Amino acid sequence: MTPAVSHATDVPDGFAKGVTGGGSAASVKPTTTDELKSALCAAYDKQGNCTDDSPRVIVLDRTFDFRGTVVLHGKATTTELGCMAHVCPRGGGQWALNGANQFCHAKAPLSVTYDNAGLQRLKVGSNKTLIGLGSHAGVQGMGLYIGGGVHNVIVRNLTLSDINPHVVWGGDALTIDNAKGVWIDHNTFVRIGRQMIVTGWGSASHVTISDNEFDGRTPYSSTCDGHHYWVWLFLGHHDTLTVARNYVHDTSGRAPHAGGMGNADVVAQLVNNVFVNLTYQGAIMSRTPSSYLLAEGNYFEKVSHPLFNDVQQPGVAFALFDPVSHSSDKACLSNLGRDCVTNLQTRSGDDYRPEDISVLQAFRYSRQYLVSPMLANVARIHVPRKAGAGHADLAHPYD
Repeated sequence: MTPAVSHATDVPDGFAKGVTGGGSAASVKPTTTDELKSALCAAYDKQGNCTDDSPRVIVLDRTFDFRGTVVLHGKATTTELGCMAHVCPRGGGQWALNGANQFCHAKAPLSVTYDNAGLQRLKVGSNKTLIGLGSHAGVQGMGLYIGGGVHNVIVRNLTLSDINPHVVWGGDALTIDNAKGVWIDHNTFVRIGRQMIVTGWGSASHVTISDNEFDGRTPYSSTCDGHHYWVWLFLGHHDTLTVARNYVHDTSGRAPHAGGMGNADVVAQLVNNVFVNLTYQGAIMSRTPSSYLLAEGNYFEKVSHPLFNDVQQPGVAFALFDPVSHSSDKACLSNLGRDCVTNLQTRSGDDYRPEDISVLQAFRYSRQYLVSPMLANVARIHVPRKAGAGHADLAHPYD
């Protein structure tokens, strides 16, 4: 069987199939950070969860910079004791806040200053589309939060950037926690303090992360090589995720780190992603027996570990590389109803090649959400050209 070439469209594929966001609602074009915040969510409950479910299409035609907008005790920044995440002999390291996990308890204390906005979050309500026009729309300095029971959300064609990039625990770019039906498409993530995308302890159900660029180049590196470490962290209870056609480059781990904490239960298809120049722990990490990662048609170039095996926290994954055995072919056909598509690597590590059949079995009853992969050598050319902000096929005349 020869897989068809998959092209990005104006509707989601994978687990987010059917997500419509704000649908055909009239466009809202905020001009200030306060207007953007109100458009994303205009009503909250007593616990601070967004209860605004009015359909809304929020169109950004510029970058909204939240840095300096959150003033606490008369200042837009806060200085507190933290530490260096890792001391780099030649400099260029990343600071860290101590946080609730006592991250700095065994490290030398240092004063760390960060922008207050990074620790705040822009909450997004149900039935919302947040979309950028052209290649220069985005949000700086503050991340997005899709959670608290929210459903049916689209985030497209934006650059999410500059959230305290010098500070671990200084802010995440996008959080999905207790939300259903989310499409994250054609965005660029760059210069983020911690996670570019994280799912919380609640479920991240029916989520597709597609055609994004994750640019790890940074002057503040926890791995001392100019690479960002904290890319994707999947920790939800009953997460169902499609991660398709993303371009990940110049990072050093957690793409994704799936499971390994709390009651994480993750089912994810990682399909036709292109990973280039990944150091340290490399790319895909399954870190619990309840994290099922199906990797198909991905391309790895100069990746230390295309799949990383943490012997202290072993997980499960299914990732075929040539040559493929008859038994693996048979298992794919039996559980998925089709052949699996092999991954391809060049100048990369080959120490771990998991083929855990339990992953295929986990997808047996979710076949309708599987993306049909293109061949990895096709993805190698197609994905970097089309991923990220400015490359979305916006069929709707938002402007």
